[in-house]
Amino acid sequence: MELLQLRYFLTAAQYEHMTKAAEQLQIAQPALSQAIHRLETELGVSLFERKNRSIELNDAGKLLQKRLLPLISALDRIPQELKEGQYQASHTIHLKLLAASTLITNRIIAYRALRPDVNFQLYQSADTQADFDLCVSAVRSDQPNEEYPNAMVMLEEELYLAVPAHSPYGNKDSIRLSETRNAGYICLAGSRPIRQICNSYFSEADFTPNVIFESDTTESVRNLIAAGLGIGFWPQYSWGPLTSDWGPMAAHSPVKLLPIKDQVCRRQIILMCSPHGNDNPIVKDFCSFLIQNSKWL
Repeated sequence: MELLQLRYFLTAAQYEHMTKAAEQLQIAQPALSQAIHRLETELGVSLFERKNRSIELNDAGKLLQKRLLPLISALDRIPQELKEGQYQASHTIHLKLLAASTLITNRIIAYRALRPDVNFQLYQSADTQADFDLCVSAVRSDQPNEEYPNAMVMLEEELYLAVPAHSPYGNKDSIRLSETRNAGYICLAGSRPIRQICNSYFSEADFTPNVIFESDTTESVRNLIAAGLGIGFWPQYSWGPLTSDWGPMAAHSPVKLLPIKDQVCRRQIILMCSPHGNDNPIVKDFCSFLIQNSKWL
């Protein structure tokens, strides 16, 4: 059976008149009759009862019509569905988010307010094998970025040491990492770029930190430090305020942010496009949005 034959059959079944059906199909009436005859021969059954100039579906024809209508309707929807799928794919940014998750999430919300037609799929595992259009990561500011030479710098920020205000470090205005070798540290998990950066600072200070809590989320790190259970690194901008109810420098804050002496503790938040992401105007537009809006931090 050919698709064109089946479409001819459905039109003939609709009009129950060969001439009218042929006119609708814009073909000659003999050509339509021959197509229907070939279909009946192939199926081994007649599909119409002939009555003078009109035709009428018999039981076999009614069954075939019942089966074909949803199939042909589904086939007719395929081109539009393919176009919609292609549009959806080109307007979905697959984002591998390894750093600055709070900041980037807020930027996604702001971008979606401007471009509600753009969707996002987030991957936050460094080990994910999923294809991505854009990766947000972090590197030390004071070292050449040889691993990602084509990366775009979104922002640069200091890394402070967050300490409980009532701890032995709470009366300090700055601190050396070497002074904290006996302190309990609260850190993000080891696969995160910021953890790798901080580990390099510890190595330069010539000690291994006593990590008492390790988490996958900045919120957990924030809450544990704010509860006075340990100390930890805190970026200047990208994680937002250290506490949710008050600013970290407020007089009644339980946490104090200390600049780190004798080491350059700064990081860059970088954007890396995959080859297919680099060819997508939507991805490039979102990158520009991230970089432009970081200037206001």
